[in-house]
This record gives sequence, C-alpha cells and structure tokens, in this order.
Amino acid sequence: MTAVFTDVESMQAAVSSIMVPLQLTAPLGTPFQVQVSSAHAGEVAVARIEDGQGLVDRRHRLITSTDPELFMVALDRRGPVCGEQDGRRHRARRGELMFLDTTRPYRLRYDDPCDAVILMVPRASLGLHADGLRGRTAVPLSADSGTRAVVSAFFSGLGAQMDHMPGPSGAPLGHALTALLVAAISQTAPERSDPATELSDKIAAYVLVNIADPGLCVESVARRFAISPRKLHRLFARRPETFAAWLREERLRRVHHDLRNPAFAQRTVAAIAARWGLYDPAHLSRLFTARFGQTPAEVRRLGPHRNP
Repeated sequence: MTAVFTDVESMQAAVSSIMVPLQLTAPLGTPFQVQVSSAHAGEVAVARIEDGQGLVDRRHRLITSTDPELFMVALDRRGPVCGEQDGRRHRARRGELMFLDTTRPYRLRYDDPCDAVILMVPRASLGLHADGLRGRTAVPLSADSGTRAVVSAFFSGLGAQMDHMPGPSGAPLGHALTALLVAAISQTAPERSDPATELSDKIAAYVLVNIADPGLCVESVARRFAISPRKLHRLFARRPETFAAWLREERLRRVHHDLRNPAFAQRTVAAIAARWGLYDPAHLSRLFTARFGQTPAEVRRLGPHRNP
C-alpha cells in the first residue's frame, strides 16, 4: 500500500493502523505532503515514510493491554533522527538502527524531512534477545563496519522494494529479516564486549538463520563454533532456557504460526513441521500438545492466528 497524505490527522490514523497507536505533530507553517508505503513479510510489518518531519509520540495514554508486543526498528536513509525511551535520549545518524519497545512510551523527532524505513517485529520473534534489548532502547547501533553495516545496507535497500514484499504469507522472509536483526544486535562493540554473552548471541543468530536444518542440535552447533557441547550448555545456562528448550520453542512457535496462516491451508501438518526442521509426526504431536494444550489439527481449525 502506498498513499500520499496532505494532513496530519489522516496520516496519523494510517500510521497508527500499520504500527501501533501514535500521535504525530508536524512543524507549524511547513507544507505537509508525506508519502507512506507499507507491506508485510509474514508477521513483520515494514513501512517507508518519505518527507515526514516533526514528532512521533507513543504516549502512556495510547498504550493498552490489547496492543501487540512489538519492537520498532527505525532507520533513516536520508538524515539523523532523535530517539527517546526509558530515560535515554540519543541521535542516530543516517543508516544507523534504533530499537524501541512499543509496550512503553517513546518519542522520535525528525528535524528535517525524512526517508525512514520502519520495521515492526513481534517481541516473541526475537526470542532470548528481547529482554536484552530493554536496556538498549533508543541507543543507535553504529553501522560503520561489520555485520551491522551489512544489515543497515540491506534494510535501507528494503525501502525501495516495498512493492515486492510477499505479504502475510511471506513468513520465511519475515523470519530472515528477524534473523538479520538478531545478527546486528549480536555484534557487540569491543569495549563493551562480554565474550561469553557475545558468543551465545552469535550462536543464537546462527540457529535462527538455520532453524530449518533438521540436524541442528547441541553437537552440530558446538562443532560449528569449535567448542565442546559442555561449553555450549554452560553458555546457555546464563539464559532463561537451555539450548534444547529454546530451539524447541522457536520451532514450535513457527509451526503454530503456519498452521493458522491461510497461505498454508493446503499443506499437511507434516509438511509445515518439516519447514522448521521437525520430521517426526508423533514426536511433533507430543511436543506441540504439551506446549499449546491442543493438537496441531485442533490449532489449524481455529482459523487466523494470534501470536501464541
């Protein structure tokens, strides 16, 4: 969808429906003509806002318990943007990523006409990284080098490809976009690097990218990173779940999503599970029922999904 807005109220309504309820304020005495494009890749919403200028407020009174739990990722292709959340206030340069948690108030300020690319990512999709981001909201991620430079360039280019986005049925692309964000989060600045945390972050990013591989397990991942299985277990002992429990949850959640996605209505449960590395139907049924309290067939009959 692409639309051009010539008044703040109409744009505010449109942007709030794409993202979460927001309040927009434009500079007085400035001509207002803003183009907004939006699309989906599975559960990930992507928007491009061109020539917007002013304040974007996510205020307390706009936040309700029924709002989806999302992380907003903002990148401006043209110039700087000022972000504020949780008492932190920073200025992101062109091309830098900034994360904001939509379950809490935040503010963005565009002093000049922007060319912003915005991603709205379900909190659950970020897995273990979501809790870590709470302490890094409104803090720009430098895109000068390394993985973050690659991710920044990719998302900047994404803004020019809105017409080619696959829509709600494009779950694989949505998961790939999320995995790229995890890779960017996992690149820690050397002066603040905790080697164990950095390594476990890299492992998590690798797993999310390769989650469809049925051979993914403690032993194979340990070999990939030239560490022992015992060390891998120790790394994940610092996290809320063991490695095996986290991998199982990530796979089951994706199967749950696809079962309630009309785009996969003609695929068998076994085919959907195989997309995420689960090839034993009996084992899947036991795990799935224990996790969600319903069999895969029962979940499929529920219709369009909500995040589990």
